[in-house]
Amino acid sequence: MDDDREIVNLAQQLLRQRRSTSDLPAAPAKVHPEVEGIEATGEARPDRTDVPKAKEIKTAAELAQMIEADLAKHPDCPKNGFRVTVYGATLWRAMLTITPAAGPIRNPQEWRDFTEELAERIRKRYDLAWH
Repeated sequence: MDDDREIVNLAQQLLRQRRSTSDLPAAPAKVHPEVEGIEATGEARPDRTDVPKAKEIKTAAELAQMIEADLAKHPDCPKNGFRVTVYGATLWRAMLTITPAAGPIRNPQEWRDFTEELAERIRKRYDLAWH
């Protein structure tokens, strides 16, 4: 799928920016199903109408769960110990917390950067619900 290649390319670019040799192979499986229709530009695919759609509203917990699901598809993502927190308002952000349950993690900043990149893609389609 094109979305798979976009995520792989995004991860590879991120890893190349951080260091010249990578300990983490950048090969996430698939983007969360609710985000599949978003191109790298964040715009709808050409086969869709050009009429701008209103963003869907999701809670912070729902957005965090979507990002965690995308992270979990990366082959080097630990099974436990990664927790995403979504915060903010109009321009919401995502923060990755790595707990001891994750075990030893090489280059934790790369995982945090990857989390923010995933959030950026999702942010183009979803707004954070105000509660």
